[in-house]
Amino acid sequence: MFLGAIPRRPEKAEAYKELRKNLTMLGVCIVVIRAIPYAMHLISKHNKDREIKLDF
Repeated sequence: MFLGAIPRRPEKAEAYKELRKNLTMLGVCIVVIRAIPYAMHLISKHNKDREIKLDF
């Protein structure tokens, strides 16, 4: 039928390179998400006069 519509399998080396890049980006995102609460705690601990007030 339409052989142009069938996607070709990537080369193994190219696939591993892309997988490594994607896993690196995922790891960086996880580290940033996990580190933000600690950084916010340290910032708020040093600035006692700055408190966030939420009025509901």
